[in-house]
Amino acid sequence: MSAPIDRLQGTDGIRRPVLPSTDARLAGLTPLEAFLQKGVITEQFMELYVYAFVTSLENRSEIVIGWDPRDPAGLFTDAATRGIRKAGAKAVVLGVCPTPGVAIYQVWRGAPAAFMITASHNFRDQNGIKIFRGPHALKLFPDDDRQLTQRVLDLDYARDLVPLAETGGVEQAHDSAVEVFSRFHLDPRNSWLPEGETLGDFPLIVDAANGAMSNVAAEVFRSLHGGEVIEVNADVAGGQVNKDSGVADLEGHTVIERGEKRYANHRAVQEVFARKGKAAVFDADGDRFYRLDYDEANDRVLVLSGDETAVHQAKFHMPPAPGTLYVNTVESDLNAARYAGTLGYEPRLTAVGDKWVLQQAAEHPDTYGIGSEETGHNISKGTLDDAAGNERVIFTGNGLKSALNTFVSTRGLTPAEAHRPFEPGFKRTFYVYYTDKSALVADSDVFTGVAEAIEATCTLGPVRRVVHEAEPDMLYLAVDADDGSQRGGVFVRNSGTEEKTGVNVRGSVEDQDALVAMGEAALLFLSANMKDHGHAMAQAERAILEALASGAMAEDALPIPDGVNRERLLLELEHKEKVIRSVDDGFERTERGARMLGDWS
Repeated sequence: MSAPIDRLQGTDGIRRPVLPSTDARLAGLTPLEAFLQKGVITEQFMELYVYAFVTSLENRSEIVIGWDPRDPAGLFTDAATRGIRKAGAKAVVLGVCPTPGVAIYQVWRGAPAAFMITASHNFRDQNGIKIFRGPHALKLFPDDDRQLTQRVLDLDYARDLVPLAETGGVEQAHDSAVEVFSRFHLDPRNSWLPEGETLGDFPLIVDAANGAMSNVAAEVFRSLHGGEVIEVNADVAGGQVNKDSGVADLEGHTVIERGEKRYANHRAVQEVFARKGKAAVFDADGDRFYRLDYDEANDRVLVLSGDETAVHQAKFHMPPAPGTLYVNTVESDLNAARYAGTLGYEPRLTAVGDKWVLQQAAEHPDTYGIGSEETGHNISKGTLDDAAGNERVIFTGNGLKSALNTFVSTRGLTPAEAHRPFEPGFKRTFYVYYTDKSALVADSDVFTGVAEAIEATCTLGPVRRVVHEAEPDMLYLAVDADDGSQRGGVFVRNSGTEEKTGVNVRGSVEDQDALVAMGEAALLFLSANMKDHGHAMAQAERAILEALASGAMAEDALPIPDGVNRERLLLELEHKEKVIRSVDDGFERTERGARMLGDWS
């Protein structure tokens, strides 16, 4: 007997590959069965999920909804809008709009809730739903997720939704939302730019990831920047979000050398090299931001992640008032929080997900300073004059605000100085894709086994488990130094947004080799014990690794069956899982790939 379903959601709402409900592979399945058994979101499930949430609200007068451009035909966004209207609420439709724009407009308007239809940085064959609830545009927490999950489970699409009329109205509010969003960022209270001053006169490239920041962020920059603003990857019609663009391709990289094959088609990187400038790089829904700087002294591009940008913003507000919080998640470089502590901030560590940073802001609005995730979510206080003329404080993950605040905070610094606002430690993440994520729960055999594999490999000192109540199924092991302080950390968790499980190691540069050894040991254990060999992508991966046993093969010769997304599969195997690598003849298997295949056999 299978375990009862507790939560349908991951770290931030739901996110899955999508298929139309008419797809032959889903014949005979209800929308919920397609989600649970096939791991896909259909437009019917989208409608069902939205309807379930809206009908849970006491106030359902009007609901704000926006989306990124990954669904140009509108199959899924139209379905979500139907779900709002079938629940009897008016749908305030923003259309293509950044996630922070949806949150800000919800607060500006005083709506009880908002939906953002997006899969964020995920590959464009996926979609999802983020939910904001009023009056402060907070995200759902685990108990909220459980309650919504039960409502979804109790509904039957054919019985409960198909007969319903769309009784709620519709209001088109795209232009209004973009105007509110732009005005928010031009306000010196939010950009931190003194009136009459500019960000500088350097060439500024804006990479919108073919997403919701297209034609929005660049216009704000043009109002505040003293140099040329060049927008790239701003196609909102083609559905090519995150393609050769955006923050996802930059994760885990701090330096990009000229001529690196991986970035040959990344337009923002190439423009930074060509124009010797800087870039603001977003993801498809605009809540994340990385920065690129051209380093002329070494002819390379430097990457600033959420850790560096957050520390710059923290330094800008020196000296902080006593007790001011610097909040980051376990994904961050341990040295970022340590450095913030030396500046006078009170460091606070949370579980993964910007909602936990937002929770700290909501609970401590008077002492909250800067919050961040290494992945590019930076959250600082915003000030908004709402539709009634009242001044409102708002906290939301906002790539554009973070970008503006970072450029202001680093004026006058050289690229090298901006790149290293603190002495960096060591961090690396190892991924196993296409896993059975139900195997990694607190105190399960896999949970205990991977902990033992890490402890057996650790040569740095005593290991202790730290339980994060917000995420009890995350294994977090702290490695202590002789003086009792934390020397390093290893945490293992299922991704809440992708089909993968990650092993993350954090510590000092001097401990790099030992940390990598622990990460590799955990990775191989998870691969042997969590890989879902019934998953179509996992089956294709195995076939590829077996085929490459005899040597390199051309890409078009790889045994990838119909129905498997070739582009996403190869990207994940090469750049994320690192079991294959590109060579002149096509692809070859890495040592890690060979070891994983041997474990499966």
